[in-house]
Formats: sequence, C-alpha cells, structure tokens
Amino acid sequence: MKRRLWGLLLLVLGLLVLLQVTGVYDFGLSFWPVVLLLLGIAILWESIGFGLISWFTLALGMWVGGIGLFGILSNAGITVLTGSDIARYGWPLLLVAIGLSILFGDRAGFLSWCGMGPGSDDKSRQSCSQMRHIGDLYHGRAPWVLDKNHDFYHGIGDVVIDLTTANIKAGTHKIFVKVGIGEATIRVPDGVNLEIETSVGIGELDLFGETRSGFSGLALNRVVEAEGSEATLHIEARLGIGDLNVQYMPAIPGGSQ
Repeated sequence: MKRRLWGLLLLVLGLLVLLQVTGVYDFGLSFWPVVLLLLGIAILWESIGFGLISWFTLALGMWVGGIGLFGILSNAGITVLTGSDIARYGWPLLLVAIGLSILFGDRAGFLSWCGMGPGSDDKSRQSCSQMRHIGDLYHGRAPWVLDKNHDFYHGIGDVVIDLTTANIKAGTHKIFVKVGIGEATIRVPDGVNLEIETSVGIGELDLFGETRSGFSGLALNRVVEAEGSEATLHIEARLGIGDLNVQYMPAIPGGSQ
C-alpha cells in the first residue's frame, strides 16, 4: 500500500511537471522544491520501514527534504533562508554522517534476529532477518544449516548470499533479498528445487547466464526441478540500482542436503 501511494503521488506530480516544462499548460508553480521534499520524506519513510534509521539515511533524507522545504517557504516569502542555502551548507553533514556510519555501522546500522512465523509452532515457519544500511554483507562463508526462512535487507554496499555452503533441510525455505544500491551476488546450489524471482530497477541483471540491462524495471524468473530432492528454495531478490548476479553452482562438500 505504501509503495502504491508513493508511486501514484510521484506519477501525478511527474505529469504535472511534464505539462508545465513542455508548455502544454503553465500552472505558474515551481514543482522542483515539492519533488525534493517528497524525495526526502520517501528516504526517511523507507528507512523507518526497515525498523532502523542510520546516520546516513537520516542526514540524506533531512538534507534533500530540507532543500525542498525551504525552497517552498522562501518562494512563499515566509523565510529568507532558501533551498540553495540548505544545499550549499548542508552537504558537509553527509560526510559527517558517512563517517559516523562507518565508525558505528555495526552497532547503529545492523540488526539480526530470528523468530517463529505467525500462528504456527512448525519449525519450518521460523524466519531469520538481517538488516544493514551501509557496508558489505557476506552470508555463508562457512558451512551452515538452512532450516528456516531468511530475509536480507541492505541499503548501500555489496552483498553476497552463498547458499552452496548450506546444509539444506527438507521442506520449502524462502530467501528474500532486498538491496538499495550496490552489487548483489546470490550463489545457488544444484540438487534442490528452485523457484527464483529477480528484479533490478536500474543496472544489470544476470540470472544463470541470462542477462538484462537498462534504465527501467528488469525482471527474470526461473523454476528448476531437481529429481529426488525434498528441499525447495523460493528465492526473491530485489535490487534498486546496481548489478544483481544469481549463479547456479555445485554444492560445496559439507554444505549439501
């Protein structure tokens, strides 16, 4: 619902801007401050949706939104401080925020937890989630047991999810990966049933050697049935800007079923 609301709002605003800049109809309004204000709010809202605000997203959302807000207020004659002033004096705060995120990212920008799925005592309904705003995430360096659903949320940075090192238990396991900006690699083992859905907003998508690239929504899906396998992986990977690579590889000894 939140995504649809923002999508509809930006669609309407974009059409109004297009009508004015092409001369079809002059509303006599400056839309760009409104666009920046909404963008700043969207950055903060998306971060809050993850359950944690990092130093960087807080500073970026307030800076972009502040440019738009003071642009609107100065145009209305309410304040002498303009959006340009906020843009000129506020950007160094981003450098401070990035520094704070790097120094305290593991404590202020990372969450990890596991819990039972709603309304069920079935162990297969358990789910583990990891969230990080800035930095790199590598899951599966050493052999591990895959007997739960896993969600991975990442803001900016490189992500590697290695499922080839996992001892995959029987049943259906859902793997959800959502990355804002960066490069995401998902290594998928052979010998298990697979249901894969992938999408990239802007960048390049590679699913088992089939590629898509461009500046609009990219999507590829794949279903693989492994004879005799009692395990199914349902993988959903979403990337905003960057490269998404899903590789089909042999399971590493000690990490198979």
